[in-house]
Amino acid sequence: MIGQMEKWQHGDVSAFETLYRQYEKLVFRTAYLVTGSKEAAEDVLQEVFVSVWRFRNTYDPNRGKLTTWLHRITVNQCSKEKARKAPAAVSLEEKGIDLPEMKHQFQPEDILVNKMEYERLLKAMDALDTKHRSILVLRYFNDLSYQEIAEALEIPLGTVKSRLNQSLRYLKQQMNPGEAEV
Repeated sequence: MIGQMEKWQHGDVSAFETLYRQYEKLVFRTAYLVTGSKEAAEDVLQEVFVSVWRFRNTYDPNRGKLTTWLHRITVNQCSKEKARKAPAAVSLEEKGIDLPEMKHQFQPEDILVNKMEYERLLKAMDALDTKHRSILVLRYFNDLSYQEIAEALEIPLGTVKSRLNQSLRYLKQQMNPGEAEV
């Protein structure tokens, strides 16, 4: 019996629609976090799935997971976005996108503080260029391993680690401006 993947790769529109429904939130969340703009993320989402359809024959499951391929296409499309607008006043929850789960029970005051810190973090991330921001998003929002990030972005593992380190130092400096660098 032929699977959904094979059906999609052979041009089955129904299988493609299933793939779209399965991965649209992942692609949108990644695009939103990389571009910082709802409008840009929607454009990226559309372009990514146009590419997924157009280049379906280039995906080789023996070379990596579908999600790695999707991350690569998404980040590349985000890089192509010329106009980076200020983050839109729309929450990820409104779009039906899950935020990383909190492992502990918090009081309402703690939730408010965490939300404010999260917003500060997103604002600080907005100042990063796409290549540094993409690595943060793939690592901490999509939980990819260093190796998976290297494969998705087609860069050496050492470059992933270096960019992640630079990005984290920058964010720490932005989030805690009064702390002296050690």
